[in-house]
Amino acid sequence: MRRSCMLAAVTLLIAQTVSAQESRIASDLRRQKELIADACDTFSLKPLGECVYTLFTSSPLHIAAGNQPPQNGFAFGLAFSERWTPNESWRITWSADAVTTFAGSWRAGAYAKFIRTPGTSGVSVAPAGTPASTSVAITPRPVAVFDVFLQSISLETLSFYGTGMDSTRENRTIFGQTQTIVGGSALYPIGARALAALRPALVGGIQLRVIDIKDGRGSFPAIGQEFPPASLPGLADQDPFTQFTEGIRLKPSFGNGAVSLNYLLSSQQFRTSANSHGSFVRWTADLRHEFPLYRRVASTGPRDFNSPNECATSAGSGACPPLQFSRNREGAITIRALVIGASVSETNQVPFYLQPTLGGSDLNGDRLLAGYDDYRFRGPNLVAVQEGIEHSLWGPVGVFVTLEQGAVAERFHEFRFNDVAHSATVGLTLRAGGFPMVNLAFAFGGETHRVIATMDASLLGGSRRPSLF
Repeated sequence: MRRSCMLAAVTLLIAQTVSAQESRIASDLRRQKELIADACDTFSLKPLGECVYTLFTSSPLHIAAGNQPPQNGFAFGLAFSERWTPNESWRITWSADAVTTFAGSWRAGAYAKFIRTPGTSGVSVAPAGTPASTSVAITPRPVAVFDVFLQSISLETLSFYGTGMDSTRENRTIFGQTQTIVGGSALYPIGARALAALRPALVGGIQLRVIDIKDGRGSFPAIGQEFPPASLPGLADQDPFTQFTEGIRLKPSFGNGAVSLNYLLSSQQFRTSANSHGSFVRWTADLRHEFPLYRRVASTGPRDFNSPNECATSAGSGACPPLQFSRNREGAITIRALVIGASVSETNQVPFYLQPTLGGSDLNGDRLLAGYDDYRFRGPNLVAVQEGIEHSLWGPVGVFVTLEQGAVAERFHEFRFNDVAHSATVGLTLRAGGFPMVNLAFAFGGETHRVIATMDASLLGGSRRPSLF
């Protein structure tokens, strides 16, 4: 029932948008029809790739596809995106999507972004004394981004092995989960000249989460059969949560691009009813370091001004980057350190379904300890380090190697060095314009070996969806 209601709501939202902006939408749809007809008029190998690329990335309507959270299958559906520029200072984008898997899992959502752009952003000028053919692009000033979103997701199979590093594979159980998130967030650059080199921005947001734990599908025991509800926080009751987020992001670059940092320091307060004893505070330090192997490397990471259904290269343009098969050399070394801590009162505990996990990929598709089973280790506190190198092979195809170490704990002071798990991964990536990134990998760790094939649920360059934990 909830699935059909959410899909109907997204369809109604798209229909209302089309009705309210009939002339704009009709014009964009005619343009898109011509674009698809031009890209798909020949079925040889290269034009076929351009045809598929257009079907998956063009706007306002395109095919939506990608992996749902691990163990829930590959999803197909449709996505709609549009944008409006009311004046020189604001860009407004909105999008909606709905996808489902053969296994019965589904996701539907609507996302809007209000982007405050400086009037000089992206302007190119020729400095005095330079030849007329030479131009220097002014570094775009940071933009303020305000988000509003509504997302609902239903997952039929999620594994639970217990909490902590002492859990065993033999204790695997399964459960299902539905979650609806409604809220907003803001990313606001700090204009202090003394801090300009750090490119700081304030992060904030508020969300309402409605979560329901249900029986899962699969051959393993249900979670309630192996773990009594009284022994597992959050299993017996799931009351709605209000979540408040505050933080700061730093994105400095040093040595003329030789080192790029992306630091996010944040605090989140999860508040629920007193009877459920599930309120807690989480703090996160996500420290990413990138060392490009060559100076001219175009970023393919998330862009703040895009929704998950967009892959534009600038705030003032809705176009995705063209599909290219360049032989240019590109590559980078990356190091990521992630620390998550939780604090609770003496009478409260962090619900198990809001605890971060290590092993395979987590609910958000973030891969850590890929050589272990998905969701293998779960706990309120987490420490992980990831080192990797990726290099282009030909055009959009690249090869990568990743090493990972991590551990979880019930309390932060309980971390022990001998509990740290290790994993290594080698594989291929496909980063083609705005097409969702495809990843084929072989991972091995302390318990198993895995072959993993995934495709991101967001377009390449699109922003992340609201976190599911």
